Amino acid sequence: MRLEVGIIALVEAVFGTIAERRVQFDWLRNKPSREHFGVHYDAVMSLYTELQGDWEGTTAKADGYLIPDAYFPEPYHFIFEFDELQHFTQFRERTFQFYPANIPLGYVPVKYKQFCQQHHVAALAKGPERFRRHTADFPYTNGRAAQRAFFDTFRDWLPPLHGLNPTLRLAEFEVVPILNGQLSGETAKVYMEQLLHERLERPNTSKGRINNTT
Repeated sequence: MRLEVGIIALVEAVFGTIAERRVQFDWLRNKPSREHFGVHYDAVMSLYTELQGDWEGTTAKADGYLIPDAYFPEPYHFIFEFDELQHFTQFRERTFQFYPANIPLGYVPVKYKQFCQQHHVAALAKGPERFRRHTADFPYTNGRAAQRAFFDTFRDWLPPLHGLNPTLRLAEFEVVPILNGQLSGETAKVYMEQLLHERLERPNTSKGRINNTT
């Protein structure tokens, strides 16, 4: 079972609601566009240049949706992302240099940058060779990792521009006691509830209220 499945189930238990999977949003696509990014378009294209994106390759590939790990409906109304090791590359660390100051986030970017600094070597090495292949839009070694980092910014920047609360993220390293079995059942749920409260109580983050189902 993928790690995210169990984590999402635990978040559902804390919130007392079922997340929607495989949800599609018209504005969450696999190519940057001024229509979707609005005032942040120049910033996202500066990041694209920094990551050495190839515009010919980008425009030639098929249009597609970026599917979030989960979407929690009203009253939460946010995308949820569980970030495993492979997300914490040097490419992801570089993305934070381009984040506009006024984008609300449902996580602590400083902590994410620290995770990238600590784990970037292992992040690039994780998984089969296809994780390090070229892609049409980032046609170089580890282009898949650059693409993943680029698309993570889409999932952060776009939702608040289109009426959603900020994307709520949890990193694999934040839930180690759950993943290694040290915490389970009710103790795991209490641990997760504390993490989520910290996210939801951050300034300019999601305003949903956690149901007390304990």
